[in-house]
Amino acid sequence: MATASSQGLVDLAQPQYDLNTYTGRLLHFFTVTSPATLFTPSSELRQAQDTVKRYNAELQASKRPVLVPAEERDTFWKAQQLVQSSIHPDTGEPVFLPFRLSAFVPTNLIICAGMLMPNPSLRSVIFWQWANQSLNVGVNFANANKSMPMSMSEVGMAYVAACATSVGIAVSLTRVVPRLRVFTPAMRALLAQFVPFVSVATAGVVNISCMRWKELRDGIDVYRIKKRDDDGGVEKEVVGKSQIAGTMAVAQTAASRVATNIPTLIIPPLLMSRLRFANTPRGRFLQNATQLSVIGLCLALFLPPAVAIFPQQAVVNGKSLEKEFADEGPLTFNKGL
Repeated sequence: MATASSQGLVDLAQPQYDLNTYTGRLLHFFTVTSPATLFTPSSELRQAQDTVKRYNAELQASKRPVLVPAEERDTFWKAQQLVQSSIHPDTGEPVFLPFRLSAFVPTNLIICAGMLMPNPSLRSVIFWQWANQSLNVGVNFANANKSMPMSMSEVGMAYVAACATSVGIAVSLTRVVPRLRVFTPAMRALLAQFVPFVSVATAGVVNISCMRWKELRDGIDVYRIKKRDDDGGVEKEVVGKSQIAGTMAVAQTAASRVATNIPTLIIPPLLMSRLRFANTPRGRFLQNATQLSVIGLCLALFLPPAVAIFPQQAVVNGKSLEKEFADEGPLTFNKGL
């Protein structure tokens, strides 16, 4: 009797990438953050959503492997990429375009270029820090877990706190660094290039902490992974809420955000300083074009590696959480965006 593999059939339940490994998460985020999906028409998004729902329903209903031709599996994976990059998992509605994961590179390209302009005025520093935090709050709110909705006052508090932190640090450092006479003028100029990173990284931590303070206060659901006896599949069972897990989730998300800022706000100014020292490229137009290219390349290449550091579904030993979870063994929780 011919096997499924000899007939060219594949198991649809097998994921495209193994999200338990760093390499799998890296490849996954390269597809999800691709700006190419931004040009997808709404009708195609809805069609992809229907495709994913249909296949997922079939997978959940079947107690056996769902065998399909490789071409059909690839169609499912393509639809899944569109849904994961553009559709909110809780509401089922498209995320506002500038706040999608796939819009990260083009939107941040503009803001990073503004923040990294040489010799910025005080007004320019304030404007670009405000613009960056406005974008961050929009992304956080648009992609937030809708099972724990935030009131507009809570969103406003996070917005004001993040803007005040980033602008305050940026303005303070912009004024302090030029007065550090212990350094040479060249070193002071180099240190000034790191002001955007310090401001953005610190404000990012404040932003996430304010946006997700309920998780810090009330905790988040932790799950026990159980294997089904009938088909060998797995399912999650809520064990309870853990403040420690909530703190870990917020901390890991904040660390990922800081990691995304390292290549985009540190590598470009270092490289551009080196190029200016070598007196190349010459001319304002070529310098701006080179800086935009470097920033865009850093955003496209280094965003997925930074986001992939921590798995979306984190696994923790129950002994590392509150006492009531000590005997539970390995537990899992959703880290969040």
